[in-house]
Amino acid sequence: MSFELDILHAPPTAILTGELTIMTLGDLQDDLFGLLNFAIVVLDVSQLEELDSCGAQLIALLQQEANQQSKRLRIRTGEESVAQLALSQLGLLPMLTIAGTKDGYQ
Repeated sequence: MSFELDILHAPPTAILTGELTIMTLGDLQDDLFGLLNFAIVVLDVSQLEELDSCGAQLIALLQQEANQQSKRLRIRTGEESVAQLALSQLGLLPMLTIAGTKDGYQ
């Protein structure tokens, strides 16, 4: 698993690769919630190779917290990615602001 944050371009973008599962949540939770220090940020999960229900719930919780703090968090899932499939199957996509939609970023 890897967490890479690009703050040189606007909006800042965090890219997750590898796994976001119950086994990796502890290592990534602080980094992910640290994204809420930005007013606008993109979380790119399109390169994840594995996303379980715990990881998906953490993404949904992060989105909920961003909304409560009036932050603009956009999730980039990528078409036909592991993340998009998992979030869709779990019914979490409607809760998320997806990058590339009319409310998000391209």
